[in-house]
Amino acid sequence: MSKITVALVLDSRDNVATLLGEAEKNETIKLKGTEGEIHLLDTIGFCHKVSLKHIKSGQEIFKYGQKIGIATEDIQPGEWIHLHNMTSAVDLTLKKRIQACSVKH
Repeated sequence: MSKITVALVLDSRDNVATLLGEAEKNETIKLKGTEGEIHLLDTIGFCHKVSLKHIKSGQEIFKYGQKIGIATEDIQPGEWIHLHNMTSAVDLTLKKRIQACSVKH
């Protein structure tokens, strides 16, 4: 019996899916929560994200219906999404807070 890895999509706005197991480059992953499957361009670890569609640099990234960050480069369907190709929304919020608190002399 061959291994079938599944990736979770919870919201129609999601442009990423979360792997529910580790998967190797060139594997085809079944999507749960939406129709279809995705062919991996990278090896991706358990609970990491895979792009479901082409995401342009500067475009928002959505997971579980929530904005989690912004792409820092173009990302192809099937690519691993992590801090090497996106900026975290948490980091962006913190940076804005720090800038708002800065005193200019």
